[in-house]
Amino acid sequence: MSTPHAQSSKAEHVPDDIAQQIETLRADVMRLAATMSDDVPGGISKAGRQISRSGREARATATTAVLDHPLIAIGIVTSLGLLLGLMSRKG
Repeated sequence: MSTPHAQSSKAEHVPDDIAQQIETLRADVMRLAATMSDDVPGGISKAGRQISRSGREARATATTAVLDHPLIAIGIVTSLGLLLGLMSRKG
């Protein structure tokens, strides 16, 4: 069976093991933070450029559609206005 000496030696190693695991975890967190601080600003600026480009393309598409079919655009806007007006009266 286990002797008291064997149990005490295990108990003495536990704090050392925990301290080593904490130091390893701390080092891993520092590496992760360094990696994220390098990657995040680049990713945000890339996403901003993509959103801006998508917005410009959507605006150009909508402008072209309205210029190509002005009566349909007026009909759609009128219908939406009527629908919103009817919904607001019921609320």
